[in-house]
Amino acid sequence: MTSASQLSRQQLEHAFELFNKVSGQLTDSYAQLQDRIRELSLELAATRSERMRQLAEKERYAHRFAQLLDALPAAVVVLDDLDIVCQFNPAASRLFDSISVGDNWCETSRRNISADQRQDEMTFFTGTVVSYTEQTLAPEPGRILLMLDVTETRQLQNRVERQQRLSAMGQMAAQLAHQIRTPLSSALLYTSHLSRPDLTESQRERFSRRSRRTLLHMEQQINDMLAFSRGGQYESKPVDLNQLLHEMLQMLDPLVAEQGIHLHHSGLLTAAAMTTGNHSALLGAMMNIALNAREHCSEGGTITISLNDAGNDWEMVISDDGPGVPNEIADRIFDPFFTTRSQGTGLGLAVCQAVALGHRGRVSVDNAPKGGARFHFIVPKATECHPLQQSDNRELIGSAA
Repeated sequence: MTSASQLSRQQLEHAFELFNKVSGQLTDSYAQLQDRIRELSLELAATRSERMRQLAEKERYAHRFAQLLDALPAAVVVLDDLDIVCQFNPAASRLFDSISVGDNWCETSRRNISADQRQDEMTFFTGTVVSYTEQTLAPEPGRILLMLDVTETRQLQNRVERQQRLSAMGQMAAQLAHQIRTPLSSALLYTSHLSRPDLTESQRERFSRRSRRTLLHMEQQINDMLAFSRGGQYESKPVDLNQLLHEMLQMLDPLVAEQGIHLHHSGLLTAAAMTTGNHSALLGAMMNIALNAREHCSEGGTITISLNDAGNDWEMVISDDGPGVPNEIADRIFDPFFTTRSQGTGLGLAVCQAVALGHRGRVSVDNAPKGGARFHFIVPKATECHPLQQSDNRELIGSAA
């Protein structure tokens, strides 16, 4: 019995020791857990504080962005990936007749914007003109549209262009009046002689011929002015350059023969040399070049005309054996009103350039290796009937002013 009691006491003491040991370990663990909880609480509080600070900063930025958006003079519209209006500023609400969040952008634009618009500009039914740009919101879906009202700018540009046109018209009128004054006086003088009763038949014929020559010169000057002011706007039809060259040679032959100038030609092609354009305009332009060559040839000189296949283009080359084009005027030779002749209008070669540009072509000049000027008039081969370009000679006139 005594031994059993001693064993129970020892077991109890051992149990108490284990309990005390475990209790101490639990106390230590609890203390460590409390320390960790305090650390985590501090970290959580710091994280929460940082997030609140970041959120407040984002809200300030968002508020500032909203204020800037509202203050922008340009209209801003934000669309989602389905082209639904998500946001817009007051400038957009003033620009559009009606726009709301949730509107379909295609419907909104159809109600307000004319279909006639350029790539970077839009015109509203109200007459407002805006410059237009858009930017994706990557990596987010959607896009942002920016529209700036440029109506006043366009109106100002139109007024400036109108003033330039009026100025150019005034200059053209002054130039034309200056150019026709001398031949008009000569024609009046010659025709006044025709009424004299003492004139012989040969004298009367001579005065009549001179009068006709001066009147034809005046007509050519006026035709040049009209052709230049037309600005390359021509009816587009198939043109056979072989036929055109044949007509040109027939017209030139008597004109150069009376000055003792020889006319050579080459390059009449067996097949049709077709381009698309206006036959009369092309013939007139090339005649201007040929007549310019005649003016710079001396008696016994030679003018050579050839028609060449230049790949996708046809090339008419008109050359003479005159003095050539001085380097100092080569860059100005196609400028309107530029001339080296006292009786020239300065429009003949400018007309050539306008016609070439109007036919999607080009004209250039260089000096031949053996001397003399060489003009290259190039137009594209006919593939299909394209509308002709309109070369705006108002700009050329403005640059010469």
